[in-house]
Amino acid sequence: MESKRKNRLFQHSTMAALVGGLFGGTTTFKDLMKHGDLGIGTLNDFDGELIIVDGEPFQIREDGKAYKVAPEDTTPYATVTYFEPDVLFNVQEAMTREAVEEKIASLVQGPNVFYAVKVTGNFKVVDTRVAPKQSRPYPPLIEAVKTQPTYHFEYITGTIVGFFTPKYISGIGVAGYHIHFIDDMRKIGGHVFDYELLEGVVEVAQQTEFELELPQTSEFLRSDLGSPDMLEQIEAAEN
Repeated sequence: MESKRKNRLFQHSTMAALVGGLFGGTTTFKDLMKHGDLGIGTLNDFDGELIIVDGEPFQIREDGKAYKVAPEDTTPYATVTYFEPDVLFNVQEAMTREAVEEKIASLVQGPNVFYAVKVTGNFKVVDTRVAPKQSRPYPPLIEAVKTQPTYHFEYITGTIVGFFTPKYISGIGVAGYHIHFIDDMRKIGGHVFDYELLEGVVEVAQQTEFELELPQTSEFLRSDLGSPDMLEQIEAAEN
């Protein structure tokens, strides 16, 4: 069994594959969970948002609710790491998402490496969305996200996890922050597009290595994933 190497970022597949509508699961969670205890992604059929916290994977479905993921379930895209923070700060006064990200930027080495992020605490607001389940023939990503429901949570305790990806990695990952949320009761969550933290702890870990595992399906190997407007589609889908 592979050793648990801390802060080694492992990613299965690419954002370019999702842009191209490759939503079918290409690895099991049994295999994915060998590579980390914190992470995000999606599930087979682009069915909701994946969040992995403290070694437990959860699926946030279109209803905004969290469900446990089974080892035999599959994912077309996920990013995980064995999380060990090297930067930590406490928040005792309300901070917006922008303020948290500015604080992180002032403490880390720079924007050209990967970081894993974990924000735990009491939130005044968390705004999320959830990708709706798709069926074959799959549409491109930009179409799949047009009908996604959004959720507005107020005064809620929980955890945000995710990653900061350098701009030059666009197409492999999502440039900037890509973060997901789950509440303390492990009942609700989603992909985060805004939040305000009242009090809590922000932990950040620079990722010292990056491993990309590419699917070995004929669908992935033979698809044209070089869309000329790929980056614009990723940005539109994420924001």
